[in-house]
Amino acid sequence: MTKNLSVVAVGAALLAFGTMGAVHGAAIVPGNLENIEGNVNRGLPFNSSYFGMSSLRYQQVYAASEFSDIASPLLITQILFRPDAAKGWSFSSTLPHIQINLSTTTKAPDNLSTIFAQNIGSDQRVVFNGALSLSSAFTGAAAGPKNFDIAINLVTPFLYNPRAGNLLLDVRNFSGGVSTQFDGENTLGDSISRVVSTRVGASTGTADTSGLVTKFIATSALPPVPPVPGKAIPEPASVLGILAVAAFGATSARKGKSCLSSNSSC
Repeated sequence: MTKNLSVVAVGAALLAFGTMGAVHGAAIVPGNLENIEGNVNRGLPFNSSYFGMSSLRYQQVYAASEFSDIASPLLITQILFRPDAAKGWSFSSTLPHIQINLSTTTKAPDNLSTIFAQNIGSDQRVVFNGALSLSSAFTGAAAGPKNFDIAINLVTPFLYNPRAGNLLLDVRNFSGGVSTQFDGENTLGDSISRVVSTRVGASTGTADTSGLVTKFIATSALPPVPPVPGKAIPEPASVLGILAVAAFGATSARKGKSCLSSNSSC
């Protein structure tokens, strides 16, 4: 029996004890773009056939600080994107085979390794695998931003504690597909960046500072703790430790010339 409780066991404990009366929340990354259109449009990883790609591997990192408005740890249940206001369009399509993994990573935005494996955290989890149906009604302000209506419902929610590191989105697109151009941001020093390869089985990719503007829907995995006069409310890390012990006892730029260049729209 291992000393460390597995993520699955902790997740089971949190689901059993921590989601009762839980608070739902959302985080938009980069947060300063909630009501502002990003400065680029991007097609990858879901509009790959539009650029002649039959498969690809895509990683994007999100700074943990962007999740400060949601009590942690949290269960991420849905990921949403929005179409680019100038280059996007309404659509409805099914991508034949998409695998999405989430993990906690020590790598920071603009500091992802070009070696995919070096960015992945030890708590990596497959949250979606199969045919992915996506759509957008292309609604919202005419000049942008458009609404976050490109939704991915996670088959397996991901337990994420921002105190443990940044969040890594890892997408394998096995068979291509066409969707729309997504709203993105290409700014050095912000809270996102990416690594991309045009082959799904590649071990390395090309890094740049851009990424898709993303909205995460999450549920706080902390049980409600009523205030007690004279007593401090436990910190989230303390509550997580209590639940872990309980689980252990119970279970033991908008136009570009070449793809993946800094000015590319893919």
